[in-house]
Amino acid sequence: MFRLQFQVSMTLLAALICGGLAASNHGIAADPPAQSPPVEPAPTPEQAPAPTPEQAPAPTPEQAPAPTPEPTSIQESAAPTTTAVAKSRRVHLIVNQKHEAGGTVVYEDEQSISIERDGKRTDFKKDAVLDIIELLDAPPQTPVVIFCRDGRTMRVQLLADDFDSVRYATGRAERSIPRSNVYRVGLVIPFEERYRALKDSIHPDDYARRLALCDWLMQERRYPQAHSELVALVMESKLPEAVALLKRVEAQLKLVAARKAPVETGAGETVPTGADSITTRPLPTRLLTLEEVNLIRVYEIDFDNPPRVVIDHADARALLEEFSANPHVPSDAARRNALVDGDPMLMVRLAFGLKARDFYSKIQVITEPATLGQFRKSVHDGWLIPNCATSRCHGGADAGKFFLFASERGSERVRYTNLLNILLGTSADRPLVNFADAAQSVLVQYALPVDEAQLPHPTVAGWRPVLGKKLNPERLRETLAWIKSMYQPRPIYPIEYQPPDLRPPTPGSDADLDEPSR
Repeated sequence: MFRLQFQVSMTLLAALICGGLAASNHGIAADPPAQSPPVEPAPTPEQAPAPTPEQAPAPTPEQAPAPTPEPTSIQESAAPTTTAVAKSRRVHLIVNQKHEAGGTVVYEDEQSISIERDGKRTDFKKDAVLDIIELLDAPPQTPVVIFCRDGRTMRVQLLADDFDSVRYATGRAERSIPRSNVYRVGLVIPFEERYRALKDSIHPDDYARRLALCDWLMQERRYPQAHSELVALVMESKLPEAVALLKRVEAQLKLVAARKAPVETGAGETVPTGADSITTRPLPTRLLTLEEVNLIRVYEIDFDNPPRVVIDHADARALLEEFSANPHVPSDAARRNALVDGDPMLMVRLAFGLKARDFYSKIQVITEPATLGQFRKSVHDGWLIPNCATSRCHGGADAGKFFLFASERGSERVRYTNLLNILLGTSADRPLVNFADAAQSVLVQYALPVDEAQLPHPTVAGWRPVLGKKLNPERLRETLAWIKSMYQPRPIYPIEYQPPDLRPPTPGSDADLDEPSR
């Protein structure tokens, strides 16, 4: 029972932490835009446009009434005809997968938003907009995280969050990235602030969440704080899980102390040890929870080839009640009952369209979405783990910054953790998976023979190619097909996770303590 409570607590903590590294100028960071607008029961032209064929299948009479013709969602006018907003705000609107717009907000209410740029005003109905992203106004050189649409995150110094691009600095170099490649920019919240907020949110008698906090501190390599929290928790609760975690933390503290301890020589001199003598880090142990696995499945649902999902009727009714004032939610009991009792995928569409992100965890994805099944068969089990996850490669202490869990490879938790390591991983500032150009993915390039690769794998003893036009063309095609099958634009999973980095710390530094998380 306690183990279940602990897993739930980890999920709750993840929800609190997911925006902890980066927050927008209006609070905690939000996750990415919804995949598709919901099925809209009985919309009228004054309420919202009906879904297009690409957005939703035609509902049956039991599911929802037939939609009305789609009204115009964008209107241009020469001058404002409504009262301007009190405070100037700059935003970027994702209208659909083909249309985006940026400008300064001149009017906004619950149903509409109007922006102006270069003297031209454009009016939007909010129901017809996938997402409204506020641009960050911050002084130059402000530490931020750039969330890219291909799944990468970049911690940089912001120069300007503009309508057409984001300009930033890394070291002395100034660079820019097109707005079409950026989802949003968020401020960096210091670790102490995140830690204090999380600790203050937990009741002293809630041992499960306190243990989850300690586990998070362990993953963040904040061993002194984890030790202090665990000592108090063990004294109060005597939880076996807390005792075991305390032993691991104490072992890490001894390791850190050994790195710093000088050694006396016979001549009375001291020689520093630590980073110069220790070349590897302990192997990581953090696997995604089953709840986090399910959340990834939710974000990768393909409405054209949907998996089987289950939604508890009580949760569905609670969602309809929470958003009862929204025009997309049926107003009468008969249509609500039909929606609750009907195809659960309609409820998923509705949740995505309402951006009811707190509801996503209530969606239980029973069968694996097609793109994740393709990853399992064609990539993970097909060639990645058998060839790249050995103890002398990316499955051992010399894995560097790209680690793969090799034990229990059939476990969903292992496979999805490896997937996240791939999606979040980079090499020389290039993503391991390039969703804009699948063939240029580092994951693909490093698996090709040297004479075929534009970015050959570094020279490493024992390495051999596993993909190639002559070597294994079918496996290469399957890998490229998997990359192209993943949902676009790429969502940002609300999961607090930092890919392992087993590179040795720089001599003379405390890299393992001060290294920032994603």
